Parts: sequence; structure tokens; C-alpha cells
Amino acid sequence: MLALPQVTLVCADTLNHALALRAIERCVRLARFGRVVFLTDALPAGLEAPPAVEIVRIAPLASRDDYSRLVLKSLAPHVATTHALVVQWDGYVVNPGAWTDEFLAYDYIGAPWYWQPEGRRVGNGGCSLRSSRLLAALADERVVLEGNEDETICVVQRGWLESAHGIRFAGETLANRFSFEAAHPVGRPFGFHGLFNFARVESEPEIVAIAPMLTDAIARSPQCVSLLRNCLALQRWTAAEAIATRIVAAGGEHAAEASAAGSQAAAARRRGVGVGRNDPCPCGSGRRYKQCHGAAPATARATDANPATAPPPDTDTLVRTGMVAHEAGRLDEARRSYERALAARPDHPYAGHYLGVLDYQRGAYPEAIARLEAAARARPDEPDFQVNLGLAYAAANRLEDACAAQRRAIAIAPGSAVAWNNLGLALHERNRHDDAVDAYDRALALDPRFARARWNRAMSRLARGDRGGWDDYESRLAIRELGGVFPDPGVPRWTGDDPDGRTILVDAEQGYGDTLQFIRYAQPLADRGARVVVRTQAPLARLVATAPGVADVVDPGQIPVCDAWLPLVSLAGWAQASPQGGPPDPPYLHADPDLVDAAKARLAREPARWKIGLSWAGNPAQANNRRRSCPLAALAPLLARDDIACYSLQRIDGEDEIASVPAARALRLVDDRNDFDRKAALVCALDLVISVCTSNAHLAGALGCRPWILLTHAPDWRWGPSGTTSAWYPGARLFRQPALGDWAAVVAGVGTALDRLETDR
Repeated sequence: MLALPQVTLVCADTLNHALALRAIERCVRLARFGRVVFLTDALPAGLEAPPAVEIVRIAPLASRDDYSRLVLKSLAPHVATTHALVVQWDGYVVNPGAWTDEFLAYDYIGAPWYWQPEGRRVGNGGCSLRSSRLLAALADERVVLEGNEDETICVVQRGWLESAHGIRFAGETLANRFSFEAAHPVGRPFGFHGLFNFARVESEPEIVAIAPMLTDAIARSPQCVSLLRNCLALQRWTAAEAIATRIVAAGGEHAAEASAAGSQAAAARRRGVGVGRNDPCPCGSGRRYKQCHGAAPATARATDANPATAPPPDTDTLVRTGMVAHEAGRLDEARRSYERALAARPDHPYAGHYLGVLDYQRGAYPEAIARLEAAARARPDEPDFQVNLGLAYAAANRLEDACAAQRRAIAIAPGSAVAWNNLGLALHERNRHDDAVDAYDRALALDPRFARARWNRAMSRLARGDRGGWDDYESRLAIRELGGVFPDPGVPRWTGDDPDGRTILVDAEQGYGDTLQFIRYAQPLADRGARVVVRTQAPLARLVATAPGVADVVDPGQIPVCDAWLPLVSLAGWAQASPQGGPPDPPYLHADPDLVDAAKARLAREPARWKIGLSWAGNPAQANNRRRSCPLAALAPLLARDDIACYSLQRIDGEDEIASVPAARALRLVDDRNDFDRKAALVCALDLVISVCTSNAHLAGALGCRPWILLTHAPDWRWGPSGTTSAWYPGARLFRQPALGDWAAVVAGVGTALDRLETDR
């Protein structure tokens, strides 16, 4: 028997006495603890605790909050050992062989919450190991219950416990070996939590015996109906019948479903289908099914001479192997593992789910959604399944379905900051910015260090014109792909104090469009007496040097002598600029006059009435590029007009579409598009630039030219949610999708505007 003298087993329950004692008995049958304590009000008649159990009387626990306050604040006096194992009636030890003394090196271990951000997923308190150091720290009056006690410890107070008391939380990998709850276990962890998991950890006769012990409240709970569904999925027909009978007897909203499920299970049992390989064989031989009628044919059995025919790994192992490969980016290997698992067990929800995630990642959205929906139906209690299904819906532009899926995830796991964040993203794409901000607020209340949620909140706040969004915008610097890429200048960041007489290095960041848009704020900084040096992307260097207020431009790898530095877009927050635009007004960039004259001379030979620059695609690495970019084929009505000459402003991005669009043969592919200096001159020579939201639109606007900007239904924050003009570029005209993906209406609007166009030259 496993000896755990360093651990006190603790269970607190005043509602389900028999079930709680059963959980304690399961634990002491498998391990010998330093002390076993049952905190309860009284034992009902006919119930006796095992001899090793100490009964400690407490007042009745009338609510979940009562239980959480007790476990949060009152365990320390009962624990003289280094650790306490806290169990509940539906969470206890099931596999002592999984124990490792490595568990004792940590102050808290619980089943991982996969809806929490990576690095902060540990974890559920229903079967958790807690050190006496942690119990003492929780006595601090500054620790106040917020949510359940495990949420208070692992989400709300985790950062403070780590910094103030040195509390160590186990990592996710070790926690997976310790306990499981919402995630499918691979192997057999030390313990578990959740009534719905009884189908995995208990024998079928045991589940049948438990069914009458469930109170009406438990029988009417979502967890009990999830147990029923899991029994059906695992083809444990007798257990499913027993649980269905108990749910029907309790009444409530799930009774009809349970009645139908019970009939299904009874019919399957009578037919003798679905016998598990480790169950007794129905033939009555007394052997396991896999050893009798379920054995592999002799010709298929492994032999020393033919090891290739050895039995394959079990499906759970195949799924875990796939997940490891998946997380490492070996996607083909992951796919093979998931497909092998499904070949062995076609209804395996986790193999199907993660195969759906792979489909989503490669852009096969219909296939992904079909797999993810099936997995979510099989495991309606799994929040991560709903989260990923919601992401696939959003990618397929099914935004209402995306919102619904994320809300289902939240209903299962209200503490899921990830689900709240994803809900905000879907609401943002529907132009519901106030609701999106509310969702991000909830995510950040759960995880204040969730930089992605803060960044996303910035997008929605700025989109609705909220200057406070600039504060959230600073969170980009904590996100690797959005932060700066230039060498550290080795000087303090400028915090907005008096810059007079100081050299301030301003670093360009993000895309070319951001540099072209925000370099305007060099002038207000210079007007305050600063010498502004700009470190920018090399292709933009000569253009940026023409911006008012820029004293010098340096190469990306150079570290100039300076007193302080600042990321470029942070200047907008410092200037408290309106998110919908404002001064300084264009033109604030200037093309080379000689190049402009040369471009005008070439275009003068073009017989078409209008010379128009065309840009239909942005950088594919940009997060929203698939929505902001317009398929070139959608622009065919413009390309086919004989009164305009279209000059491509694309360089590389989007050029692969030209060959497949017959009307694109009319595009002029001039060399000027291949660098920003000559492109700027070409733009100045054109009558008009028609562009999606990309750097070419900002280039035309910054030069004081006339950009017509084609916008997706929920465009980038800088264009606002409505309107046909922009204070960022007074010469601009905005054409918006009336519905997500409706580029045809946008192009039709541009065509109508061209028909009415009168030159101002």
C-alpha cells in the first residue's frame, strides 16, 4: 500500500454524507495517510466512518460559498503534516501507482484548467494537494474569497501568493499526472474530480450501486446528465440504465432525455452489443471479452517472427502522442496519430476534436467544423471543445454561431478568461464594440496579466472612439509578434516628461502602414523641443526623413546616441489623439519631385480618362488579412472598364492571383511598385488610389493624395465602425461592406462613385 505519512487526507461535506464517506474509503483503501479528517455536521443514522477517520464537527454548509470559505480559511488547524490532500465526494484517489514524491515539492497541485492561459492552468480543487505553507498564507486577511476557493487561489491570488509567500504551483505536465477533471486523461492519474468522470474511473457495478445514493439535486444536475452521456459513449449500458432511472425519478429538465437514453441503453444491453474488451465475455466463459470471443484471429496475432503485427497502442496513447507532436508543430505526425486512434475507435471525442483543430489550422473550415461539432456533442461538458469550435465558426464567418459557442464554454467554465476573450473577438467582428469591451473586461478580471485580451480591448475601445484605448494599446509590447524588433537602445523609455533639449529615439513598429500613419506625431514632439531620431524599416527610410519634426533617420540595426526612446505608435497616446484621426493633417510625407515628374510624364501617354492605382491584398502575416484583403476577382468590374487604366501597387503579396483573373490582363505592372520611393512618386502622379486597408492606402493618404479605401464589415479600429470619410486623411473616401464578406457591394459602390467622379486637377 502507498504510504503517505506527510499527507493529511481532508474531506468536508454536510450534504452528501454517504458519498463523502465513500470517497474517503476509496482513498484509505489505496493509501495510508498521516491523518484522515472528515469535517461534517453529523453522521446520519446507519452511517459509520472507517476506524482511521477522525470526525471533526462543523456547522452545516448551506452553499458552495460556505464550503469555499471553509476550505480556503479553516484547514490549517487540522493539518500538522507538510501537505493536505483535499478530496470531495466526486473527486478522490483512483491510482496510487501514479504517485511520485515530486508532487510534494509544490504547494498546490490540482487538475489543469485548459481554458486558462498557458502557464496558469493549475488547477481544480476537487482533488488537490495543498501544502501547510499555502494554508498558512491563505490565513492572511488580504485573501478574500472571489468565486470558488480554487479560483481564488489559482487565478485571483496566484500572483500575490507567488510573490509575497513564495508559493509554488505545479506545472501543467505534472498536474496531468496528479489529477484530471475537464480534460481527457491519458494514462491513469493519481486522482480525479467530477461526477461525469465516474464512467472512466469506476466499474460498471459500482456506478449501478452509486445511482441510488445520488440526491435529487445531484440527479438533476448537468454533471449527472453528462455522466449518463459518457456511459452511453463508452457503451456501459447497465450503468447508463441505472443513472437514467435515477435522473427520471428526480424529475427536472433532463428527465425526458434520460428516459430516452435509458431505453436506448436497455435495448443495446439486450442485443449484447458494445461489450468492452476488458469486460466479462457475454458467452459466460468467465474470461475477459478480449481473451475469448473478442480475441484477435490467430493469423493476426503477433509472433516473434512477425513483430509488425503486434497489437497497436491504445487510443488514449495515440491521442497523447498526437498532442505532443501537435504542440511541437509536427502536424503531419499528429494527424497520423489522431487518424489511427479514430480507426480503432471512431467515436473517440478527443481524437476527432484535435483532428478538427488541425483542419482549422490549415484553413479547411467546413471539415474542421464538422469534426469539432461532433466532438462537442459527444462531450458537452468540455469547455475547450466549445472554445475551439467557436474559433472555427469565426474563421468561417459564422459569427453568431461563434458567439454562441464561446458562451457555451463560459456556461461550462465561467472562470475561462480565454472564452471571454474569444467572445469579445467575435462580438468585435460584428461591430458590437461595447459588448466586446464588456467581454474583455471579464477576461481581464479573471486574468489581469492576459496581454492579448488587453490588446483586443484596445481595438474595440479605439474603434468606438475611446481615447482610453491608447493605454490598453501599450499591451502590444508584451506580445512577441507585436513588440519591437530593433536592438535595445540601452536608454530609459520616455514617459512624457519635458523633452526640451533631449534626443528622443522613436522606433517604428508593426507594419509599414503604422509607420506611415503615425510618423505625423514626430512634429508635435519636436515642437516641444525634442530632437527626434527615427529608427525605421529600411524601405521607408527616405520617405520618413521627409516628415516634419524628424531630425534624423537611422538604420534598423543602428543604436544612435539618445537620451530616451519610445515606440512610434505610443506617440499617439502621448498626444491624446482621437482614435478617429486628427492633426497634423496630410501631406506630411513628400515624394522625390524628380521621380514625380518622371512618373507624370509616363502616365500622360496613357489614353484612359482616369489613371488609378489598385491594391487588393495586404501582408498575409497580418492577423485579419483574410478579411481585409479583397479577392482580385471581385475587382473584375473595375478592371474591365475602358475609361480607367489600373496600375498595380502590389509587390509580391496578391500577385499570384493575377494569372487566374482574366480581367487582370488589363493591369499595368510597372517597376515603380517595387520600392516605396518610386511608388510614392507614382501615387502622386495618379488620379486616384483604390486600396484595401494596407500600407498603400496610408501612403496615398500621408502624401495628401486621394485614397478610396475598401473596408471589411468590421474594419480596423482607425476607420471607426461607420462613415464614409476619415479625419486621418481628409482626402480619403471609405467604402464599407454592408455584410461580412460582401465585396461585390463595395465594388459596385466604387463603380457608381467613379461614374460621378469629376477631376480636381
